[in-house]
Amino acid sequence: MNLLLVEPSELAADGTCALADRRAEHLRTVLRVVPGQIVRAGVLGGGIGTGEILADDGRAVTMRLTIAGTAPPQLAIDLVLAVPRPKVLSRVIETCAAFAVRRIELTNAWRVDKSYLRSPRLAADALAHAARLGAEQGATTHVPEIRVHERLMGLLDQPFAPATKLVAHPGAPPIEAVASPPLPCVLAIGPEGGWIERELATLADRGFVSCSLGAPILRVEAAVSAALGQLLLLARRASE
Repeated sequence: MNLLLVEPSELAADGTCALADRRAEHLRTVLRVVPGQIVRAGVLGGGIGTGEILADDGRAVTMRLTIAGTAPPQLAIDLVLAVPRPKVLSRVIETCAAFAVRRIELTNAWRVDKSYLRSPRLAADALAHAARLGAEQGATTHVPEIRVHERLMGLLDQPFAPATKLVAHPGAPPIEAVASPPLPCVLAIGPEGGWIERELATLADRGFVSCSLGAPILRVEAAVSAALGQLLLLARRASE
């Protein structure tokens, strides 16, 4: 937890809040806070500042939040992601949230095991929890919008905002050769085994350009991290 996140509704008029959940346990057992100690904190969807620990009665930790500035903007990336294995899904959502992507569109695909779509990890509260953990790790107050789609075609038929559209596929030109401009971007990453040819053709018809992340063929969680890291680096270079 690199940034303690507080819901706006948890704040009293004087800026104080009482935490009695996993955040209090983290403050108590990991950070070992004492009254008067200052921790990094922010308001979900709002600004970043500090939290002063006021008291800990063993049940709840009371703190006063002081906002010092706005959070960095979200990364202008919308991720189209074929639903991965359930035990991987939460980690992938956390990674995306740590990068502060804008949106995650989870979708069925030909090589997605249909049992994945019935996983409790696809429930709205489970996805929101994973996104919250990722935001705390990435020290951002933003969490991505997450939607689940039963059909890839149904998702692709919806309009996307103007952006560079990329689909990760081994053997395609490197991402730096086709991501121009790198942001804003809609990035599609397939399931284990990749997109089938019909899906690639459909994506191409919708304006997506194939790109590779390098020579290695990566698992989904590694591909997501590699792609987001490369796009972030390309965006920084483009702004220099």
